[in-house]
Parts: sequence; C-alpha cells; structure tokens
Amino acid sequence: MLTLQPDPVDAVHCLWRHPHCSREEILAFQNERLRELVRHAYRNVPYYRRLFDQHGLKPEDIHTVHDLAAVPMTGKSDLQAMPVADMLARGQDPRRLIVHQTSGSTGQPHEIRRTWFEERLLNVFRWRTRLYYGQRPTDRCARIGLNEKHSSVHRLFQQIGLFRQTDIGCLQAPQEILRQLCACRPQIISGLSGAVTLVAGFMDEQTRRQVKPRHVAVGGEVLTPAMRRQICEGFGAPVYNRYGSHEFNLIAWECKETGELHTCDDGMIVEVLKDGRPAVAGERGEVVGTNLHAYAMPFIRFRLGDIVTKGADTCACGQPFSTIRDVQGRMIDYFPLPDGRLMHPYEIVEIILDVAPWIREYQLVQQRKDRVVLRAVPVASPVPADLARLESALAARLGPVVQFEIELATEIQRDASGKFRVSCSLVNSQYDRS
Repeated sequence: MLTLQPDPVDAVHCLWRHPHCSREEILAFQNERLRELVRHAYRNVPYYRRLFDQHGLKPEDIHTVHDLAAVPMTGKSDLQAMPVADMLARGQDPRRLIVHQTSGSTGQPHEIRRTWFEERLLNVFRWRTRLYYGQRPTDRCARIGLNEKHSSVHRLFQQIGLFRQTDIGCLQAPQEILRQLCACRPQIISGLSGAVTLVAGFMDEQTRRQVKPRHVAVGGEVLTPAMRRQICEGFGAPVYNRYGSHEFNLIAWECKETGELHTCDDGMIVEVLKDGRPAVAGERGEVVGTNLHAYAMPFIRFRLGDIVTKGADTCACGQPFSTIRDVQGRMIDYFPLPDGRLMHPYEIVEIILDVAPWIREYQLVQQRKDRVVLRAVPVASPVPADLARLESALAARLGPVVQFEIELATEIQRDASGKFRVSCSLVNSQYDRS
C-alpha cells in the first residue's frame, strides 16, 4: 500500500490563508488533519498499530485534538529501542527518504525520515515566517550553523538570484565567520543562537559599516535576554527567535508585536503538559508534539524533552495561533581551551556519533579549561576497545593539554527547572549571564 501524502493544496492554504483566518478555522483544520493522520498511522505503521491495540484504542476514538490525551506519549528512547521499519509506513523505501540525524540538542541521537514532498512542505512554514519578518526573495542572506544540504529547487533559485543564502560553518573561529559575513554583506542573518551571539561580540565600528542586516533570526538553541542584547547591539538590528526540531521542523516563531512565540498550529499540534495535564497560561510544562504533515514516519504525541511556558490560546496581535514563551532545554555552551581555541561542542558530538553508536544519551561537561568529561548512558555495556577508540578520537580533537574522561551512567539528571544542558562549561557559560 502506498503511503498517503498531504494534499499540496493544503500547503498553499496554510501559507496564505491561515494567518488571516479565525481560531475556529485553525482548530477545524487541526481536527481534520489529525483524523487522517491517526487512521493512516494505525493502518500502515507497525509501532502505532501495536500502541493503539495495547491500549484498546481505535482510530475513530481520536476525533478531535482533545481526544489525543487517550494516546500514550512516545519518547526518544522509544525510537532508539526499536527497528526503523517499525516507525515507517508501509510502501516506503527507507533508502529513498530524506534522513535527519539528530545530535547535540538533546543528547539522545536518533534518525528522522521524510519524503521529498514532506520535506518541502514543512519548509513552507519556515518561509512563511521569513516573509512575516520582512525578508524579500531577492535579499542576500547568511546562515551561521552546521552544514546544510540544499535541494535542487533551492539551487535553481540561487542561480537566478532568488532566495540567495551563504552558509557559514559555526565550527569556525568567530573571526573567520565575521570575515565571511563582511565578504557577502548579507541583508538578513540567521543561525544558531549561541554562534550568532559569539560573533556579535566581535563586531566593531569597521565591521558594522560592512555588515548591516535588517534583522537577525536565531534558533536551534535557547536565546537568553543577555544573548538577545548582545546580538542586537552587535549587529544593530532587531532579533527574532524561532523554535524548531528535526521531528517537526518549525514549532514556533516570535511575534513581532507581543514578543511571544506563535505555535505552528497548522503544521502540528503543540501540547504543553504539566504533571500530565494541559498547562494553563503562565504555567511551565513539557512540550509534546504531533506532526500533522508527516506520513512516511509519523510523530504522534512525541515528547521533545523541552520545557516552555504556556501562553495565550490566541495571540494578542490578532493572528489565530496559540503562543508559548521561555523555551528552555537546548543549551549549548562553547568550551574555551588552554591553547586559546574556543571549541564548539558539535566538534565533539560529530565524533561521538561516528565512533560510539553504543551511546544512547550523553552530556559534555567542561570542568576546567584543561578537563572535559563525557557522561554517557550506553545502550549496552561497551567493551574496553569501544571506550579506547572514543577516548583516542576525542583526545586527538581536544589536544594534548586537555584531560578527557568518560563516565558511564544509568541516567543523566535534569536540574530542578527541567533544563538539560547537553554541553555545559563550568569555565564560562553565556547561559549563566543575566
């Protein structure tokens, strides 16, 4: 059986109409898409078939968003413990799907797979926010982040001068990133919150004459008030925050009028749960999401592990989207090393993903400039050769003057606020600044 695909008409509908329609229309759209998704998942995805049967549920039991509470939640550890085929819909060839490998934001790596069409459709929601912030198709843009693969459609647009984007690797020294920004002189800057903040701190009068963006859009990591101030002062431009994940792509984007984040209610269902119940406005809770446009690998009531504050059911700006604020959980610290290098932890993460598939969850802690500890929760106990291979690879990356140690654990504790810092520097953290 071939897997259903979202209707292309819905994509255009979402892009142009939904920001201007009523809240009731958004909810009706969510309910209709949810019913289709649940029917599809039950019939075609082995994991959800088992999950529903084990709890005595049928697709017709899930008629509206309110009925979702009957469906047990799924976490990242559940995905790690099962074969990929159990999460894929019948009729899908995994070799033909686009694969996203999660890595540093949660400490629990796993893979997400989508069709070409699903990938393009979810990117439509990101483009809607770019247009909302005032980006023009002819603007020159620079993105500071990890390497990104572009589709043939995107490359074609670039060739004719539309949606031009210069990708600047965040693992480079901030001075080199700034040099590349001066070379391309972007009108829009986007990227990982921590990397953009670091570069903003190196801006001076000369570089401000060359790099003058109309706005800066950040995401991928927590944005604190201090980081926002540094970016705004460094680049002399307003800063807009976006919140997303590999499982859902865009989750929420900052409202220009209220400062709260609109949830992407026509792309997904965002639940904020406190002690298992829906949080009320002003309460902090866990983010649980349902992707309304993912059929190849559905995500229904998926626990992201992030903590947010629930906002209003409808934004005060007049758009029909719910709101959240104070996203917590994705905190990425740079590591200042004794030789003067400022290392992005993704340089370590890429080695972990490559040589240590036995790690289920991890956390990196820089205890001193010359000492880094990897706390690792293994899928199964590693043999001495596995540990030696990882220690050797990471010691080579960190350098001879940095001590590196692996601590095996059964779990990694979150702090009292629910935050999880996958990389934590006790030497110098921008997340400890007010």
